[in-house]
Amino acid sequence: MKLQESSLELWLLVSLLFVIRYLLLAGIPFLFYYVLIEKKVRGKKIQKKLPDKKQISKEIFYSLGSLLLYGAGIWLFLDWLQSGITLHYEAISDYGIAYFIVSFLLMVIIHDTYFYWTHRLIHHKKLFPLVHKVHHQFTNPTPWAAFSFHPLEAIISMGVIPVIIFCIPWHQNALIVFITFMTLYDVYIHLGYNIEQLYLGKWQNSAADHNYHHQNAKVNYGLYFTFWDRLMGTYKKSKKTQLSEG
Repeated sequence: MKLQESSLELWLLVSLLFVIRYLLLAGIPFLFYYVLIEKKVRGKKIQKKLPDKKQISKEIFYSLGSLLLYGAGIWLFLDWLQSGITLHYEAISDYGIAYFIVSFLLMVIIHDTYFYWTHRLIHHKKLFPLVHKVHHQFTNPTPWAAFSFHPLEAIISMGVIPVIIFCIPWHQNALIVFITFMTLYDVYIHLGYNIEQLYLGKWQNSAADHNYHHQNAKVNYGLYFTFWDRLMGTYKKSKKTQLSEG
């Protein structure tokens, strides 16, 4: 019973941390752009119509469900870590600060590749209604939609973590930085606003690019970059992205 109770407490604690981070990282941009300065930045709204309360409630509901599933992944993660079968290392000095930075960049590149191909997979006509349709009901997404997934999609999205921890040497702090960055970027591409200052060039997947994907599900499958979309012929530049580049 004690083991079961401690496992339950661990899941609740990790899930709570995920939820708090989501509420902060999605809630602050939402409060800023959709409430406090909405009238001032209305011209930057990618789709002019503002989402209603019903949509926002559904985005939060599905995202919270995904975060609870993510929290459950801690059991597998700790089991792998304690058994020593991952490529985890204890001290940053073991590989040096340069590799620490490189490892974070590798995590981003691995995730972008994993996301593109799994994203295309769940857009297959037989999988889409079972797995990905939940996320695409939000054709005009807000930051709250960042993790609004069907449970099966949430599990698929978690799969990048074992890919990373079994493929490259990793430090826990680099993984924390990566997961935080991932959350921020997921919020950014669902922001619903075109922020030119955050657009760094043609190889970056922008909020406008991803918003276009929510409107037209056959293009712009990438997460951080447009590399795979451009290579595979699935990239279509949105008008808002063209304005940013101009």
